[in-house]
Amino acid sequence: MRKFLVEIQYNGKNYAGFQNVSTGTSIESKLLYAIEKVFEQKVKINGCSRTDAGVSAESYFFDFSVDTKLPTDRVPFKLNRYLPKDIQAISSKEVDLSFHARHNALSKTYEYGFYLSNHLLPLLNPKNYKLPINVDVEQMKLACKSIEGRHDFIAFKTVDKSDVSTVRTIYSADLIQDGKRLIFKICGDGFLYNMVRILAGTLVQIGEGKLSLSQLDNLLTGKLQRVDNPALTLPPNALLLKEVKY
Repeated sequence: MRKFLVEIQYNGKNYAGFQNVSTGTSIESKLLYAIEKVFEQKVKINGCSRTDAGVSAESYFFDFSVDTKLPTDRVPFKLNRYLPKDIQAISSKEVDLSFHARHNALSKTYEYGFYLSNHLLPLLNPKNYKLPINVDVEQMKLACKSIEGRHDFIAFKTVDKSDVSTVRTIYSADLIQDGKRLIFKICGDGFLYNMVRILAGTLVQIGEGKLSLSQLDNLLTGKLQRVDNPALTLPPNALLLKEVKY
């Protein structure tokens, strides 16, 4: 038995997220189909992250174990024969059987895209969230610095039934301006359900003067809940899983 760690890239527009769900088509279902066609074996795969419906990934990793003699570098080519064009394998390597794509990840980097305009821009709008041109970018950048460090992000998590710790470490958070575009780039040891999209919505509140930096600091103490955070959970189309490090 051998275990492969495979890197893929996908456009999440037409999918109900990475994990199999009761409604809609998942990225996972397409990968399982391709693996079973190539290796003629039923397998279980472990993804590096649970991306939501509509979220895309520039670099996503998953692992699976299979009995095969296929050379490691041929795995992406074989899988791509059965994968749709909006999901493609990029690379693969053999890892120890104890390896887990999610548990062994050291950091993940996400990007959320904005653009500054008083009108919808058809070429930017599909993958970015529109902001008014008078938004306070400098305040948003200061907010990014407040996000960095180890905090309790319970006020930045969509309520669900999980009982996982809400404390996370953010290694870096930046707002990068590129012409009309603003890119919220955040790297951490892990992220809660909808956390990046809620943080992006919080930046919008600060940029529009509806939330102060001191209020943001209070939200990061862990003493407040999601209901206390006025930020919207921004749409998934502008969110990209950029990088995963092992």
